[in-house]
Amino acid sequence: LNNDNDNDQGNSSHVFYSEYQMQQRGDAWGLDGLMVTAGAMHQYTRGRAQLYSGGRSDGLNEARNASAYTQIDQAIGQRLNLSVGGRYEHFSINDSTASKPVFRAGLNHQPAQATWVRASWGQGFRFPTIAEKFIRTGLGQLQIYPNTNLRPETAVNMELGVKQGLQIGGFRGFLDVAVFRQTYE
Repeated sequence: LNNDNDNDQGNSSHVFYSEYQMQQRGDAWGLDGLMVTAGAMHQYTRGRAQLYSGGRSDGLNEARNASAYTQIDQAIGQRLNLSVGGRYEHFSINDSTASKPVFRAGLNHQPAQATWVRASWGQGFRFPTIAEKFIRTGLGQLQIYPNTNLRPETAVNMELGVKQGLQIGGFRGFLDVAVFRQTYE
């Protein structure tokens, strides 16, 4: 990416992304309805921008995200699906780094022909971006300053929902009601 602006806000960056993922059905082990997914991901960004001079005076910033993950999905009969997974995340921007494992679990159950019940619980982890930490710009009186002290956010999400199929005359549709809660720090 190369944006050569003439207003002291030009930027250029290179992003390198790679991911390896494999899936294996449980049939190979005599476990019907099982699916195992695992993989690893890596992303490296090297950018230079006058806008992001809050990181280094020359505007050069490097960011990296690497992770490894696995998820197990199990169908039990025709009406129940269970899922559990984990992911280890590592982030860095210049000299700032953070790592954390996150987990998730969920289920989807069909108790009747057009009725589905779902529940899920999951953790989240988000590292600030180069722009969030290092932007320095302004427009007249409005000035935007870098915040190099930003820290990663962590979250826990929970959901419980019911989806009901409806038919009224020739009209078919769904009513989907869910309760969602998120806490974050």
